[in-house]
Order: sequence, then C-alpha cells, then structure tokens
Amino acid sequence: MMRILLCLVLSMNTYASVQNDVLTTLWHELGHPPKKIVKKENDQRNYPNTLPKKEEKKVMPIKEKELSPGQRKIEEIKARNRKLIQQRKVESHASGNIYDQYRKNLSDLKRQTTTTLASQKNMINKTREKWRAARDEFLKNLSHYKENTFSLESVGGNFQRAPLKLLSTSTPLSRGEDYYVVKNAFKVGIKDQGKRPTCSAFAGASAIEIMLRQNQSNVDVSEQYLYWSSKPYCQKSPCSKKGSWISYAYDNSINSKGFNIPSEGNCPYNSVSSPGNETQIPLNSSCQKGVVKVDSYQKISTSSKIIEALEKDRPIIIGVKLSPNFYTTSGIITYQDSLVGGKMDQHASGHALLLIGYMKLPKKLAHEGRVCYITANSWTQGWGAGGYGCLSEKWLTQYKVNNPFLALSKVRSL
Repeated sequence: MMRILLCLVLSMNTYASVQNDVLTTLWHELGHPPKKIVKKENDQRNYPNTLPKKEEKKVMPIKEKELSPGQRKIEEIKARNRKLIQQRKVESHASGNIYDQYRKNLSDLKRQTTTTLASQKNMINKTREKWRAARDEFLKNLSHYKENTFSLESVGGNFQRAPLKLLSTSTPLSRGEDYYVVKNAFKVGIKDQGKRPTCSAFAGASAIEIMLRQNQSNVDVSEQYLYWSSKPYCQKSPCSKKGSWISYAYDNSINSKGFNIPSEGNCPYNSVSSPGNETQIPLNSSCQKGVVKVDSYQKISTSSKIIEALEKDRPIIIGVKLSPNFYTTSGIITYQDSLVGGKMDQHASGHALLLIGYMKLPKKLAHEGRVCYITANSWTQGWGAGGYGCLSEKWLTQYKVNNPFLALSKVRSL
C-alpha cells in the first residue's frame, strides 16, 4: 500500500514539474516579463480542494444621535484641528529629500527585476538541457516525421466552413487572464508516432486519456486500434493510402453498443510502418477487448468556441498544414515566422495536433492575435518545448484545414 501511495505522489510531482517547466518556458519565449506559474487558488472548479469563503455575518448599523447646529459646528472645528495636527506630524517625519527615496526605490525595483529575470533564464536553460538529448534525436529523425505528414481526409456533414477568424476583443477569457490549461492535460505525457502517419489517432487517443484522467481513470488507450477504426475502407483488406481523421473512430465508438476501444496493453502500437498495409491488419484478437467508449464530441469552427471548449476542460483535436517554421520551433509558432524565406504553398502536407490550453500574447505580438494555443504534439519531447508548443491565433487561422476541429466532451471506461 505504501509503495502504491509513493508511486502516486511521485507521479503527481513529475507531471506538475513538467507543466511548470513547459509553461514557464513558453511564457519566457513569448517575451513576457518573469512570472511564477502557479495554480489559480480561486479556481474552485479546477481545484475542488479550495475552501469556500466563510459567510460573513451582517452587522446592523448603529443609529447615530442627531446633533444640534451648535454641536455640529464644534465637531467640524475639532475635525479641522485633528487634520492640521496629523499633517504637521507627517511633515516633521518626512525625509529631507523625497526624490532621493524615490530614486532608491526605483533602483531597488530594477535590481530585483534583473535578478528575477536572470534566475528565470537560468531555470529555462536547465530545462532546455533536460530536453537536449531528445531534441538531438528528434532533429536526427526529422525527415521521418516530414515524410509521414499527409493530406488530411475531409469529412462530410453540416458544419460551418467559414474561415477561422481572430478572437474578437469582446470574447471573454473568463478562466485565465494570463493562461489556462485543460484540467489534467499534463497527466498524459508526450508520445511518439514513429515512422507512421498516425498523428490523428495519437491526438485522438491523448484527448480520450485526458478526459479519463479527469474521471479518475488511468487507462491508456490503443492508438493502433484508433488508427484502424479511423480508416473504414482499410479494415478488411490492406490499403496503402496514408493518414486518417479521428472523427470516424469517435463516431464508431459512439455508435457501438458497448465499450469498443481497447487499452494499449491489449492492442499495442507498432511504430514501424507496414508497406501496403496501413492499418496492419489483421489486428490481434485482443484488440477487440474494449474498455473505453466515446459518448460525445463537439465540432468547432470559430475561435470563440475554441476558448469556450478549453475553459470547459475539453481537449481539442485540430488539423493543420505545416509551415516551415513548425518543424524546428523552440516552442512558439507564429504566422510572421512562417513567411521567412518565402510563403509555403497551399498544397503543403497536413498534421493533427491536440490543443490543451491558451496563453496570452504580449503587446509586441498583438499582430498575431490575443492568445496562442498551447498544443501537444506526437513527435517526442524533442519537438518544441519538451513536446509542447504554442500556436499563435493568426498562424492557426492561416494554416487550418477544412475539417472542423473536434472537442471531446464525454468518455467512459470500465
């Protein structure tokens, strides 16, 4: 029992440390002044252990006795005298030169800011050092990830196809003035899709697992199965067409009579591609042992709905084309940087990612929108900031695919 409790404590400390490292690094990379990344203690929905405020007892005001005109005059004189006495006391204790004190305070503030900034840079350098080995390995294998991007499959159905627009200034950021992260998003670690075009299945699986962690379930679901389930025309006979879209797998689960999505243990992922057999059929018989079911998801096509879903703690699967600056980013992906060296053409390959929060943009990046969206990728911890990045609003409006984004809203497990 003690060993189990110790593992739980270590796991909580690890994910909290990763969240702090990633958010602090992204905040710094955006150019914000130093800030300590902490839980918002007044956010009771996110952190239910926060104690509610005690109800204050109402005190009835005491009715003052009415004064006569003469008494009121005496009280006014007393009040003026008390004010004069207080003013003389302040003047007698004042510094000989208030400007000297002002300059000293300003100097102390600058020195404190410089010290804090140096401390934060040192911490971020140490964090980057932790990610260096993964970064080097990722860059060495970058060609594999580029080769396994693809044209994301379009989906039918009725949904808004209007271009994604920047957030309106009237759209409230009610849950996070500076940043907001979907509850338990960092309890699901960064994964590696390997040499296969399975990004949609990985984003979809991570979204399910985040929702399960919110329901106190630690099940890891099978990306192998989700990729197979996302390709209905490749389930009975082999096919060579790359890629998929997760909505097909989600719809299959919703329409299933029981729990249809197996665990990773029962249906393990194979990171090596099988030429001519994208779904690697036939799947193991244990892949039919379902333990998880998707009940509902929401199609999203506007920026305000993205914010609304994230603030309801719903992770969002998105489909995007990849600009050149995406591949080797250190964490921040902007539209402005994507134009360096020439604009990418409209036929660039696509990729699926998971949005898990947002972070406000500094004034110097106001041309990129109000926020950037915190995203988790499936290209190991070597990509971005430990596997995470922040997509500016403008970048997302320019590079999204036609498919609506999907916000997972309800899942269950056995």
